[in-house]
Amino acid sequence: MKRADRLLFTGLLSYSGVVLVLLLGLVYVAQLIAKSSGPGHGVWNMARLMQYAALQLPDVAYDVIPLALLLGTLIWLSILSGHSEVIALRMSGWSLWRLEQPLLLVGLIGTLCMFVLGEWVIPVTAPAAEAMWANASQPGAGFHNMGEQGLWLRRNHQLIQIGAVGNDGKSLQDLRMVSLSPGMVELKTLTSASSAHFAGGHWVLQDVAISSITPERIQIRHESSQPWSIDLPPSTLSSFAHPTRTMTLPTLWRNYQHLQTGALKMNRFALAFWRRLSYPWVGLIMILLAVPFVTRNPRGGGLAARIMAGLILGLGFHFLTEMSGYISVSGGISPSIATILPIALFAIIAFFLHRMAE
Repeated sequence: MKRADRLLFTGLLSYSGVVLVLLLGLVYVAQLIAKSSGPGHGVWNMARLMQYAALQLPDVAYDVIPLALLLGTLIWLSILSGHSEVIALRMSGWSLWRLEQPLLLVGLIGTLCMFVLGEWVIPVTAPAAEAMWANASQPGAGFHNMGEQGLWLRRNHQLIQIGAVGNDGKSLQDLRMVSLSPGMVELKTLTSASSAHFAGGHWVLQDVAISSITPERIQIRHESSQPWSIDLPPSTLSSFAHPTRTMTLPTLWRNYQHLQTGALKMNRFALAFWRRLSYPWVGLIMILLAVPFVTRNPRGGGLAARIMAGLILGLGFHFLTEMSGYISVSGGISPSIATILPIALFAIIAFFLHRMAE
Protein backbone atom coordinates (compact mmCIF):
# COMPACT_ATOMS: atom_id res chain seq x y z
CA MET A 1 0.00 0.00 0.00
CA LYS A 2 1.42 3.34 -1.07
CA ARG A 3 1.83 6.23 1.33
CA ALA A 4 -1.16 8.08 -0.15
CA ASP A 5 -3.28 4.93 0.18
CA ARG A 6 -2.29 4.56 3.82
CA LEU A 7 -3.11 8.23 4.43
CA LEU A 8 -6.59 7.88 2.92
CA PHE A 9 -7.26 4.55 4.63
CA THR A 10 -6.13 5.45 8.15
CA GLY A 11 -7.73 8.90 7.98
CA LEU A 12 -11.15 7.59 6.98
CA LEU A 13 -10.92 4.75 9.51
CA SER A 14 -10.09 7.23 12.27
CA TYR A 15 -12.72 9.83 11.44
CA SER A 16 -15.46 7.28 10.80
CA GLY A 17 -14.61 5.66 14.13
CA VAL A 18 -14.78 9.00 15.92
CA VAL A 19 -18.14 9.81 14.30
CA LEU A 20 -19.47 6.36 15.25
CA VAL A 21 -18.37 6.77 18.87
CA LEU A 22 -19.98 10.22 19.04
CA LEU A 23 -23.26 8.95 17.58
CA LEU A 24 -23.32 6.00 19.98
CA GLY A 25 -22.53 8.31 22.88
CA LEU A 26 -25.40 10.64 21.97
CA VAL A 27 -27.84 7.73 21.69
CA TYR A 28 -26.58 6.24 24.96
CA VAL A 29 -27.16 9.50 26.86
CA ALA A 30 -30.56 9.91 25.20
CA GLN A 31 -31.53 6.39 26.28
CA LEU A 32 -30.42 7.06 29.86
CA ILE A 33 -32.67 10.12 29.93
CA ALA A 34 -35.63 8.52 28.15
CA LYS A 35 -35.63 5.29 30.20
CA SER A 36 -34.62 6.75 33.57
CA SER A 37 -38.12 6.28 34.99
CA GLY A 38 -38.01 2.55 34.26
CA PRO A 39 -40.76 0.28 32.93
CA GLY A 40 -43.16 1.17 35.74
CA HIS A 41 -42.79 -2.10 37.64
CA GLY A 42 -40.08 -3.87 39.58
CA VAL A 43 -36.65 -2.69 40.68
CA TRP A 44 -35.02 -0.16 38.36
CA ASN A 45 -31.82 1.53 39.54
CA MET A 46 -28.95 3.35 37.82
CA ALA A 47 -26.88 0.20 37.38
CA ARG A 48 -29.70 -1.63 35.60
CA LEU A 49 -30.45 1.48 33.52
CA MET A 50 -26.85 1.75 32.32
CA GLN A 51 -26.72 -1.97 31.57
CA TYR A 52 -29.98 -1.79 29.64
CA ALA A 53 -28.78 1.17 27.55
CA ALA A 54 -25.44 -0.55 26.87
CA LEU A 55 -27.19 -3.70 25.62
CA GLN A 56 -28.98 -1.60 23.00
CA LEU A 57 -25.81 -0.06 21.57
CA PRO A 58 -24.97 -2.92 19.15
CA ASP A 59 -28.39 -2.50 17.55
CA VAL A 60 -27.78 1.25 17.23
CA ALA A 61 -24.28 0.69 15.81
CA TYR A 62 -25.72 -1.59 13.12
CA ASP A 63 -28.02 1.22 12.00
CA VAL A 64 -25.55 4.13 12.08
CA ILE A 65 -22.34 2.57 10.68
CA PRO A 66 -23.28 3.61 7.09
CA LEU A 67 -23.98 7.15 8.30
CA ALA A 68 -20.64 7.19 10.17
CA LEU A 69 -18.87 6.13 6.96
CA LEU A 70 -20.65 8.85 4.98
CA LEU A 71 -19.85 11.62 7.47
CA GLY A 72 -16.32 10.31 8.00
CA THR A 73 -15.67 10.43 4.25
CA LEU A 74 -17.05 13.97 3.94
CA ILE A 75 -15.00 15.21 6.91
CA TRP A 76 -11.74 13.53 5.91
CA LEU A 77 -11.86 14.51 2.23
CA SER A 78 -12.89 18.06 3.16
CA ILE A 79 -9.83 18.33 5.40
CA LEU A 80 -7.58 16.95 2.66
CA SER A 81 -9.15 19.31 0.12
CA GLY A 82 -8.50 22.24 2.42
CA HIS A 83 -4.80 21.40 2.29
CA SER A 84 -4.86 20.68 -1.47
CA GLU A 85 -3.95 16.98 -1.07
CA VAL A 86 -6.96 15.87 -3.11
CA ILE A 87 -6.10 18.37 -5.86
CA ALA A 88 -2.50 17.12 -5.89
CA LEU A 89 -3.62 13.49 -6.21
CA ARG A 90 -6.01 14.38 -9.02
CA MET A 91 -3.31 16.39 -10.82
CA SER A 92 -0.91 13.43 -10.54
CA GLY A 93 -3.35 11.31 -12.55
CA TRP A 94 -5.49 9.65 -9.87
CA SER A 95 -8.99 8.95 -11.10
CA LEU A 96 -11.97 8.95 -8.76
CA TRP A 97 -11.91 5.14 -8.74
CA ARG A 98 -8.21 5.15 -7.78
CA LEU A 99 -8.95 7.67 -5.04
CA GLU A 100 -11.83 5.57 -3.71
CA GLN A 101 -9.99 2.23 -3.49
CA PRO A 102 -8.43 2.70 0.00
CA LEU A 103 -11.66 4.36 1.19
CA LEU A 104 -13.73 1.38 0.05
CA LEU A 105 -11.47 -0.90 2.09
CA VAL A 106 -12.71 0.96 5.17
CA GLY A 107 -16.25 0.46 3.87
CA LEU A 108 -15.62 -3.29 3.62
CA ILE A 109 -14.49 -3.29 7.25
CA GLY A 110 -17.76 -1.57 8.14
CA THR A 111 -19.68 -4.19 6.12
CA LEU A 112 -17.91 -7.00 7.98
CA CYS A 113 -18.64 -5.37 11.34
CA MET A 114 -22.33 -5.08 10.44
CA PHE A 115 -22.56 -8.75 9.47
CA VAL A 116 -20.89 -9.71 12.76
CA LEU A 117 -23.27 -7.47 14.72
CA GLY A 118 -26.35 -8.75 12.90
CA GLU A 119 -25.53 -12.45 13.06
CA TRP A 120 -23.74 -12.91 16.38
CA VAL A 121 -24.04 -9.87 18.66
CA ILE A 122 -27.54 -8.38 18.29
CA PRO A 123 -29.32 -11.79 18.57
CA VAL A 124 -27.84 -11.97 22.09
CA THR A 125 -27.89 -8.37 23.33
CA ALA A 126 -31.30 -7.22 22.00
CA PRO A 127 -33.36 -10.05 23.61
CA ALA A 128 -31.40 -9.55 26.84
CA ALA A 129 -32.35 -5.85 26.86
CA GLU A 130 -36.00 -6.63 26.11
CA ALA A 131 -36.13 -9.27 28.84
CA MET A 132 -34.57 -6.85 31.33
CA TRP A 133 -37.24 -4.23 30.53
CA ALA A 134 -40.15 -6.69 30.52
CA ASN A 135 -39.09 -8.56 33.64
CA ALA A 136 -37.84 -5.80 35.90
CA SER A 137 -39.96 -7.21 38.71
CA GLN A 138 -38.47 -10.69 38.16
CA PRO A 139 -34.96 -10.32 36.71
CA GLY A 140 -33.98 -13.33 34.63
CA ALA A 141 -37.50 -14.63 34.21
CA GLY A 142 -36.96 -14.65 30.46
CA PHE A 143 -40.63 -14.42 29.40
CA HIS A 144 -41.80 -11.96 26.76
CA ASN A 145 -45.31 -10.67 27.32
CA MET A 146 -47.46 -10.76 24.18
CA GLY A 147 -49.54 -7.74 25.17
CA GLU A 148 -53.05 -7.29 26.48
CA GLN A 149 -54.67 -9.35 23.69
CA GLY A 150 -51.95 -12.00 23.72
CA LEU A 151 -50.72 -13.94 20.71
CA TRP A 152 -53.52 -15.53 18.70
CA LEU A 153 -52.88 -18.57 16.48
CA ARG A 154 -55.11 -20.91 14.51
CA ARG A 155 -54.39 -24.59 14.02
CA ASN A 156 -57.07 -26.47 12.07
CA HIS A 157 -60.31 -26.02 14.08
CA GLN A 158 -58.58 -24.67 17.18
CA LEU A 159 -57.96 -21.05 18.19
CA ILE A 160 -55.10 -20.51 20.64
CA GLN A 161 -54.35 -17.48 22.80
CA ILE A 162 -50.89 -17.26 24.44
CA GLY A 163 -50.08 -14.67 27.09
CA ALA A 164 -46.28 -14.98 27.26
CA VAL A 165 -43.47 -16.86 25.49
CA GLY A 166 -40.14 -17.83 27.05
CA ASN A 167 -37.20 -20.24 26.90
CA ASP A 168 -36.84 -19.83 23.10
CA GLY A 169 -40.46 -20.81 22.56
CA LYS A 170 -40.33 -23.93 24.77
CA SER A 171 -42.29 -22.42 27.67
CA LEU A 172 -45.66 -20.66 27.47
CA GLN A 173 -47.87 -18.92 30.02
CA ASP A 174 -51.58 -18.05 30.26
CA LEU A 175 -53.02 -20.22 27.51
CA ARG A 176 -56.59 -20.49 26.25
CA MET A 177 -57.70 -22.89 23.52
CA VAL A 178 -61.07 -22.78 21.78
CA SER A 179 -62.06 -25.91 19.81
CA LEU A 180 -64.67 -25.39 17.11
CA SER A 181 -66.65 -27.80 15.01
CA PRO A 182 -65.92 -28.21 11.26
CA GLY A 183 -67.08 -25.09 9.50
CA MET A 184 -66.22 -22.98 12.60
CA VAL A 185 -69.92 -22.70 13.51
CA GLU A 186 -70.13 -24.51 16.86
CA LEU A 187 -68.10 -24.14 20.05
CA LYS A 188 -67.05 -27.55 21.38
CA THR A 189 -64.55 -27.02 24.21
CA LEU A 190 -62.84 -24.15 25.99
CA THR A 191 -59.52 -25.05 27.62
CA SER A 192 -57.31 -22.87 29.81
CA ALA A 193 -53.86 -23.66 31.23
CA SER A 194 -51.49 -21.69 33.41
CA SER A 195 -48.46 -22.87 31.42
CA ALA A 196 -47.17 -25.27 28.78
CA HIS A 197 -43.73 -26.81 28.35
CA PHE A 198 -42.06 -28.51 25.39
CA ALA A 199 -39.86 -31.54 26.15
CA GLY A 200 -39.04 -34.72 24.28
CA GLY A 201 -40.79 -33.46 21.16
CA HIS A 202 -44.18 -33.05 22.90
CA TRP A 203 -46.14 -30.32 24.67
CA VAL A 204 -47.52 -30.72 28.20
CA LEU A 205 -50.13 -28.38 29.71
CA GLN A 206 -50.07 -27.51 33.42
CA ASP A 207 -53.03 -26.55 35.69
CA VAL A 208 -55.63 -27.30 33.04
CA ALA A 209 -59.35 -26.46 33.14
CA ILE A 210 -61.48 -27.97 30.33
CA SER A 211 -65.02 -26.79 29.67
CA SER A 212 -67.04 -29.13 27.42
CA ILE A 213 -69.98 -27.32 25.90
CA THR A 214 -73.16 -29.07 24.62
CA PRO A 215 -76.68 -27.77 23.99
CA GLU A 216 -77.77 -29.42 27.24
CA ARG A 217 -75.01 -28.40 29.67
CA ILE A 218 -71.47 -27.16 30.30
CA GLN A 219 -69.17 -29.65 32.03
CA ILE A 220 -65.92 -28.49 33.63
CA ARG A 221 -63.06 -30.73 34.73
CA HIS A 222 -59.59 -29.94 36.08
CA GLU A 223 -56.27 -31.67 35.46
CA SER A 224 -52.88 -30.97 37.02
CA SER A 225 -51.19 -31.79 33.71
CA GLN A 226 -52.23 -33.04 30.30
CA PRO A 227 -50.49 -33.80 26.99
CA TRP A 228 -51.14 -31.24 24.28
CA SER A 229 -51.27 -32.78 20.82
CA ILE A 230 -50.53 -29.93 18.45
CA ASP A 231 -48.03 -29.26 15.69
CA LEU A 232 -46.54 -26.06 17.09
CA PRO A 233 -42.69 -25.95 16.91
CA PRO A 234 -40.93 -23.84 19.57
CA SER A 235 -38.97 -22.11 16.80
CA THR A 236 -42.22 -20.71 15.42
CA LEU A 237 -43.26 -19.36 18.81
CA SER A 238 -39.80 -17.92 19.39
CA SER A 239 -40.18 -16.01 16.13
CA PHE A 240 -43.18 -14.19 17.55
CA ALA A 241 -41.45 -13.53 20.87
CA HIS A 242 -38.57 -11.57 19.35
CA PRO A 243 -38.42 -8.86 16.70
CA THR A 244 -36.94 -9.83 13.34
CA ARG A 245 -33.80 -7.79 14.02
CA THR A 246 -32.77 -10.33 16.68
CA MET A 247 -32.89 -13.26 14.24
CA THR A 248 -29.99 -14.61 12.22
CA LEU A 249 -30.15 -15.00 8.45
CA PRO A 250 -30.83 -18.78 8.60
CA THR A 251 -33.67 -18.20 11.10
CA LEU A 252 -35.21 -15.47 8.98
CA TRP A 253 -35.06 -17.66 5.88
CA ARG A 254 -36.55 -20.65 7.70
CA ASN A 255 -39.43 -18.60 9.07
CA TYR A 256 -40.05 -16.99 5.69
CA GLN A 257 -40.27 -20.41 4.06
CA HIS A 258 -42.24 -22.33 6.68
CA LEU A 259 -44.25 -19.91 8.81
CA GLN A 260 -47.82 -19.98 7.50
CA THR A 261 -49.64 -17.27 9.44
CA GLY A 262 -50.79 -14.92 6.71
CA ALA A 263 -49.22 -12.83 3.98
CA LEU A 264 -48.42 -9.84 6.20
CA LYS A 265 -46.34 -11.94 8.59
CA MET A 266 -44.52 -13.67 5.74
CA ASN A 267 -43.70 -10.33 4.11
CA ARG A 268 -42.32 -9.12 7.45
CA PHE A 269 -39.84 -12.00 7.61
CA ALA A 270 -38.98 -11.72 3.91
CA LEU A 271 -38.33 -7.99 4.22
CA ALA A 272 -36.10 -8.54 7.26
CA PHE A 273 -34.18 -11.28 5.39
CA TRP A 274 -33.48 -9.12 2.34
CA ARG A 275 -32.53 -6.13 4.50
CA ARG A 276 -30.11 -8.25 6.49
CA LEU A 277 -28.43 -9.28 3.24
CA SER A 278 -28.29 -5.83 1.66
CA TYR A 279 -28.00 -3.22 4.42
CA PRO A 280 -24.36 -3.97 5.41
CA TRP A 281 -23.32 -2.90 1.90
CA VAL A 282 -24.96 0.53 2.17
CA GLY A 283 -21.78 2.02 3.66
CA LEU A 284 -19.97 1.41 0.36
CA ILE A 285 -22.70 3.31 -1.51
CA MET A 286 -22.39 6.17 0.97
CA ILE A 287 -18.64 6.41 0.31
CA LEU A 288 -19.25 6.40 -3.44
CA LEU A 289 -21.72 9.26 -2.93
CA ALA A 290 -19.41 11.31 -0.73
CA VAL A 291 -16.21 11.19 -2.82
CA PRO A 292 -17.51 12.91 -5.99
CA PHE A 293 -19.56 15.27 -3.82
CA VAL A 294 -16.30 16.68 -2.39
CA THR A 295 -13.90 16.26 -5.32
CA ARG A 296 -16.24 17.83 -7.90
CA ASN A 297 -15.72 21.19 -6.18
CA PRO A 298 -12.92 20.74 -3.61
CA ARG A 299 -13.05 24.30 -2.31
CA GLY A 300 -16.79 24.82 -2.60
CA GLY A 301 -18.72 24.94 0.67
CA GLY A 302 -17.44 24.58 4.19
CA LEU A 303 -17.11 21.50 6.34
CA ALA A 304 -20.34 22.26 8.23
CA ALA A 305 -22.28 22.52 4.95
CA ARG A 306 -20.96 19.16 3.78
CA ILE A 307 -21.78 17.50 7.08
CA MET A 308 -25.31 18.88 6.84
CA ALA A 309 -25.59 17.56 3.29
CA GLY A 310 -24.39 14.17 4.50
CA LEU A 311 -27.01 14.10 7.24
CA ILE A 312 -29.69 14.95 4.69
CA LEU A 313 -28.51 12.13 2.43
CA GLY A 314 -28.48 9.67 5.32
CA LEU A 315 -31.93 10.69 6.52
CA GLY A 316 -33.24 10.58 2.96
CA PHE A 317 -32.02 7.01 2.53
CA HIS A 318 -33.55 6.00 5.87
CA PHE A 319 -36.89 7.60 4.95
CA LEU A 320 -36.97 5.92 1.54
CA THR A 321 -36.08 2.55 3.06
CA GLU A 322 -38.80 2.79 5.69
CA MET A 323 -41.44 3.88 3.17
CA SER A 324 -40.64 1.04 0.76
CA GLY A 325 -40.73 -1.37 3.71
CA TYR A 326 -44.21 -0.24 4.74
CA ILE A 327 -45.43 -0.63 1.16
CA SER A 328 -43.94 -4.12 1.00
CA VAL A 329 -45.48 -5.31 4.28
CA SER A 330 -48.88 -4.10 3.09
CA GLY A 331 -48.46 -6.17 -0.06
CA GLY A 332 -47.77 -3.34 -2.51
CA ILE A 333 -44.37 -4.53 -3.77
CA SER A 334 -42.22 -7.60 -3.16
CA PRO A 335 -39.76 -7.51 -0.19
CA SER A 336 -36.74 -7.95 -2.48
CA ILE A 337 -37.72 -4.95 -4.63
CA ALA A 338 -38.53 -2.87 -1.53
CA THR A 339 -35.02 -3.56 -0.23
CA ILE A 340 -33.08 -3.14 -3.45
CA LEU A 341 -34.93 -0.07 -4.74
CA PRO A 342 -33.47 2.54 -2.29
CA ILE A 343 -29.95 1.11 -2.70
CA ALA A 344 -30.27 1.09 -6.51
CA LEU A 345 -31.55 4.66 -6.52
CA PHE A 346 -28.63 5.96 -4.45
CA ALA A 347 -26.19 3.90 -6.54
CA ILE A 348 -27.56 5.60 -9.67
CA ILE A 349 -27.12 9.00 -8.03
CA ALA A 350 -23.51 8.07 -7.17
CA PHE A 351 -22.95 6.99 -10.79
CA PHE A 352 -24.14 10.34 -12.18
CA LEU A 353 -22.06 12.24 -9.60
CA HIS A 354 -19.01 10.29 -10.81
CA ARG A 355 -19.80 11.14 -14.43
CA MET A 356 -20.09 14.82 -13.57
CA ALA A 357 -16.89 14.84 -11.51
CA GLU A 358 -14.71 13.11 -14.10
